[in-house]
Amino acid sequence: MLIEIEDTFNKNVRNFYFSRTVLAPYEIEFAQKGDKKTSKLLQNILSIGHIDKVLLLPDMLFVQKEASSDWSFLTPRIMAEIVDYDFKNFKNTQSQQILSQMNALIESQVRPYLQRDGGDIEIIKFKDGVLSVRLNGRCKGCPHAAETLKNAVEGILKKYIKDIHSVQREG
Repeated sequence: MLIEIEDTFNKNVRNFYFSRTVLAPYEIEFAQKGDKKTSKLLQNILSIGHIDKVLLLPDMLFVQKEASSDWSFLTPRIMAEIVDYDFKNFKNTQSQQILSQMNALIESQVRPYLQRDGGDIEIIKFKDGVLSVRLNGRCKGCPHAAETLKNAVEGILKKYIKDIHSVQREG
């Protein structure tokens, strides 16, 4: 995998762009110094030391270092952790397949139903079997939105995609 490094306006932040996606769309991993429950990759990067925060997106890694540390020391170590990590642990292919199925069902069966009444739906993220969505338009303030979400959206998606355990509203 090729990795492109970008310095930012903040001298303590550096972005590492990947030549391929390593997470499914809408998935992110975040960790900061002292976090115990995070992915092995982020744990390994934080264990290098002198790193405050790490954010993993589908195609990039954001790293914020301590002000007193030096990128010339940290960058080769971060690169080594990225290259050595087995990104199959993120179940990228499976997550992308599930997301594609969800999008197809929403486009064909859910969205037309909502748009007929002036509403709409937007996928925010899918993680650990929970799909987070945002209801827009008339659905946003509708008193029946919770019922629609549970009976229509969750019912349809769970019927066809066994990996969906629940659908929740965000925003």
